[in-house]
Amino acid sequence: MKSNIRVSIAGVGNCASALVQGVQYYKATGDATGVAFKEVNGYTIDDIKFVAAFDVDARKVGKDLSEAIFTPPNNAIKVIDVDRLNVVVKPGPLLDGIAPELVGKHIPVVEAKVDDVVRELESANTDILINYLPTGAQRASEAYAEAALRAGVGFVNAMPAQIATSEQWQAMFTKAGLPLLGDDVQNQLGATVLHKTIMHLLSLRGLKVIGTYQLNVGGTPDFLNLNYRKGQKEKTKTTAIKRMVEGQEFDTYITPVAHVGFLGGRKRAHMFIEAQGFAGVPVRIEVSLEVHDPWNNAGIMVDVLRLMKVALDRGVAGPVYSVAAWAFKNPPIHAPPDEAYQWVTEFINGKRSN
Repeated sequence: MKSNIRVSIAGVGNCASALVQGVQYYKATGDATGVAFKEVNGYTIDDIKFVAAFDVDARKVGKDLSEAIFTPPNNAIKVIDVDRLNVVVKPGPLLDGIAPELVGKHIPVVEAKVDDVVRELESANTDILINYLPTGAQRASEAYAEAALRAGVGFVNAMPAQIATSEQWQAMFTKAGLPLLGDDVQNQLGATVLHKTIMHLLSLRGLKVIGTYQLNVGGTPDFLNLNYRKGQKEKTKTTAIKRMVEGQEFDTYITPVAHVGFLGGRKRAHMFIEAQGFAGVPVRIEVSLEVHDPWNNAGIMVDVLRLMKVALDRGVAGPVYSVAAWAFKNPPIHAPPDEAYQWVTEFINGKRSN
């Protein structure tokens, strides 16, 4: 019998805010606008239930999740009031979860141990743990991955930390009989997936890419964090773009440029591509994109959670390659967006095992 999808969240930031609000919105309205899959093997957005949450920001710890998601420095736009969830945000391990420059001065910290996280996951009867920690939090992300293994829950690594692409972590989740997804969620219509699609089209049509760049600015706390730790983000985005044009060497520069506070939850991306077409004649493409970044993330995460639940139901162990290729910037196996979408539909219909 189909059950609720019991979800715990590590990192109660803007992405968590948009996800929790979004689930409330679709439950309240019954609308399907902006959702790629209305149902996934019978699971709808209504089936997602939040059962535990963790953070190290003392301003959020101890509050109900419905309140913590609106606590500064979170600044994702509010689209709906969220009913009290009876989920108290608990402290988690700090490790490298916050850039040292932000600890104390900008963010008051309270922390706990991995053992505490494991107990909470088990007590909440969690199915899936999402890692929403800031970019650069490799050790802290590994701590939550360990907690997921010990508690026997599926793990979604939504951030650039190397978990799903690590052979060591792949082997541990496979041995435990648990599904693993990541790394770094590719937003519903973000700069990366748009840039990838254009690059793939140029390759399909026989053009030679000379060079490309992508510059991003935003007003979220994550962009403030990226001022100090953007290396992982640059690497995953650059790799994702270059993989779309196999057999060609070209210059690529992709980076988050700056935190611009007045943008709030918005991100602005500028993409430029220079290529050569027939007879070497130049072609230049410029694209500007503005999105509300947290909501862009939540739009894909509601599908990821339901696909992960299908993997749990089927006993899939280790990386879920089809879902990762479609929904993440740095999956274990890369594929163009159209091919990855086909893989996902085949997975849903039982024609692919993972």
